Order: sequence, then C-alpha cells, then structure tokens
Amino acid sequence: MSLDDDDNPSLAPAPMVSTTTTTTSPLPATPAAAPTTTEDLTAEDLIEDEGAASQDFRAFAASLQQNQYRKTTGVSAQTIRRGEKDFESHGTRAQADALEQSRAAMRDVLAYTRVHAGGGGAKGGNLARGWYFPAWWEGYHEEEEGGGGVSPGEAGEEGKEKKPFGFVRERVVVLEGSSVASQALGRAVTGQAKDRPARGRDWLLPEEALYLVERGSLDLWWPLKGLEELFPPDGTAVVKEEGEEADEVDEYDQGFPLSLQAAYALLIGNDGERGKISLQKFQVYSNLKRCGYNVLRAPPPVKHPPTPPPPTTTLWQWFTSLLTTPPHHPPYGPLVQPGLYRSYAAIYRQMALLPRYIPSPTPTTPPSTTTDPFTIHFHIWKAAQKWTKLRHPPPDFHLAVVDAQESAVPTCAEITALLGATPPAPGKPEWTGPGRMYARLKHGYRNVLVAVVDHGVINYMRFAE
Repeated sequence: MSLDDDDNPSLAPAPMVSTTTTTTSPLPATPAAAPTTTEDLTAEDLIEDEGAASQDFRAFAASLQQNQYRKTTGVSAQTIRRGEKDFESHGTRAQADALEQSRAAMRDVLAYTRVHAGGGGAKGGNLARGWYFPAWWEGYHEEEEGGGGVSPGEAGEEGKEKKPFGFVRERVVVLEGSSVASQALGRAVTGQAKDRPARGRDWLLPEEALYLVERGSLDLWWPLKGLEELFPPDGTAVVKEEGEEADEVDEYDQGFPLSLQAAYALLIGNDGERGKISLQKFQVYSNLKRCGYNVLRAPPPVKHPPTPPPPTTTLWQWFTSLLTTPPHHPPYGPLVQPGLYRSYAAIYRQMALLPRYIPSPTPTTPPSTTTDPFTIHFHIWKAAQKWTKLRHPPPDFHLAVVDAQESAVPTCAEITALLGATPPAPGKPEWTGPGRMYARLKHGYRNVLVAVVDHGVINYMRFAE
C-alpha cells in the first residue's frame, strides 16, 4: 500500500500506446504517433523487446519496385516494415503463400544491384576515394583532447588563433572528395601553414574509414606516391610530362585500391595502437551508426590535480571532539530506545542508520580514476537535423565497450568511477509530477551505457546512480 501520492503508480497518467518492435539499438522510444525507428529505443527496450515481430520483406520489395518505376538508382531509404508473426504453422494455403511471397521478396532485395552514383565531389555522391597515410600525423604534438596542436616545424598563420582539435595522430585516411555518407565524418586539421600538402582535406579515424568501406561509401586506396604529389599545396599543380593530358593519366600509377579484408588488416588492431581500433569497439561503433546514431570518440579523461592532504588537527579541536559524541546504534535491540519523546525528530534520528545520498552537480571530492575497460569510449547523440560534426549539443549517452572474454563483472568501485566520469543527467521535466517515481529511479542522477561484446554479439547494459 502506497504511503505517498508520489509513490502511487495509479496516479500516473495513462501511457501512450507504443508500437515498438525488435531492435538492436540502445536508445529511447518515441510516442506511437510517429513511426518507430531503431534510434528511438532505450537499453531496457532492447532487453524487453527481444523476440518481437520479424521483418516483412514484402513491404520493402514494394517500395523497391516503386523506386524502379521512378527510374531511381538507389534502394529506398524507407525502413523495412515489421509484420505480425504466425507463431506456429497451421497448414493453410494462405500462410504458405504469404511465406513464399516473403521469401521471394527477400531474394529480390538481396539480388538488387548496388550502383555508386558519382565519385564524390563538391556536391557529394555515393562514393568517395580515400588514401591511406598512416605516418603523416605521427609527429603531431597533441596536448589534451580539445587543445590545439602544431606539427613539428610547422606554424599556423600569423595572428590566427589555433582552433581546438583532437585525435589528430589517430587519423590515417585522407579523403579525395566527399560523399553523402562521409559529410558527417572526418575532420580537417586547422591551423596549418598554407604550403602544407592536403591542407583543408578531411581526415578519417580508423573506425570512420572502415565503416565507410564496409557500407560501400569509400574506396580505400594504397598510395604509390607521396602526399605532396597527390595533394599539392594550395596554388600549385601536379607537374606533368610534355604532351601529357589529363584524361591520359593512369590512376593506377598513383596507387591501387584495397579490398575490405585489407582494410580490416590495416585499421583493426589492439587498444592503444596508433591509427587502429580494436575489433570490439568497431563492432559497437558500426552497430550504432547503422542504427542511425551520431557517434564520436570520447575525449581522454580529465586529469584531476592531486588531492591536498587534510589539515592537521589542533589540540583544541581534539578536546572539542571528545565532548561531541556521534549517535551510537547498539548491535541488538530496538532501533528506537524506550522513553518519552515529545517530537518525531528524535525518533527519526535514531532510525537513520544510513544518511540519505543527495547528489551535487559539483562534487566536493574528485572522482576516482577510471581504468580500462570500464571507461568512457564513445559519445552518442540521437539522430537530429541540427547535429553537425563541428557543432553539437552535449551527448545523449556515454558508452563504455567491454570484451566479455577479457573482463569480468565490474566491481562497485569500477562502476562508481565510471559514473563519476559522466556529467549529471537531470530527468525530464514531466517526470516531476506524482506517480513518476519509477521513471526517475530508472533514469537516476547519472547513467552510463556499457556495451558487452561476446564474439560479435553486442548487449547493451545501463548503470544508473
């Protein structure tokens, strides 16, 4: 029986009817009025909605045929609709025909020929070309994430302030053009001299490059010439031999394309290896990107100054501490001692065994240092039209990636340090009303997602304070 209106779930407003189904995405759901997409579900919905309806490929095939009638070159961007499941076979011809139609539609979808429109340019296409230069930024002196850096022997333009930038030493692929998929990925290293080769070009992190190669949006090439010849400084041109024309230049003299297997071999490595990313982190990154989220690497943890030693206790403070005795709770007997009480305050003080935790946006003590693998690896944003790779709001989720084969269940100290590395996340304003105690308790003051990867199978778990 509830003792408080705020704890009575019956007083909560009726929830909106949702049409969510199976998804592999860890983020929250939208109301039923809008179409449910994979980027709108929470980590709890991922666990609760396992075994929901299967995909109906007939609806996707219908949208594919509509695109073919319109003479378009790409597959429809409409999400595959989910159909109602027949839990067991009942031997009817209608069920057999529906199953055969779904199989035929699935075969048609899988047999569709993918066409890359354009090779990338100013307006962008479906395919861009990138060149692999792993050692170009090896000597880049980078301070902390968010701080600017200068290459050895290089200086920015006079009177121009260096813009903040990070993870420059990890960027190994330079884009020759831009595609629709690569417009939200990569960064151009600012603050470089005008005579710097490839100045203003976008450089990709290993997970960004491998994700684009895997989805068919990037053609990764191994260069046979230096970066100075492929991307000369501004205002210069590549020296051509006498009588040579632009259309007669063989592009294979500059390099050769790499296969997907070669891209995996070059970009997948161990944690801490420059210019590479672990397989588990890439699997999580690729899964979130395919679900429609914006994902960026998390900056390195902030190094807190060492905690000063506590001040020494004076003789007067020691005498004063002897006079003030803290409340003592006997190990046996009733919590409230028999006696005459004239107010409830004295009774409540005896019943208070543990002090109530009141979170503070600015903790008085610095949080504990996180240790791998329980540290923040990625920042995640929901799909939004106003999100750009240069200007974006605070992340919606903080994610840590854990390999199930190399780590065990985190200890309380590791979870506390992981939560301490995340900023406070106040609940929604509508959660302040009566009957929303469980929603506030589920959200917590701080929360973090942990992606547990077990041989390619990803499970998202949420820890809240």
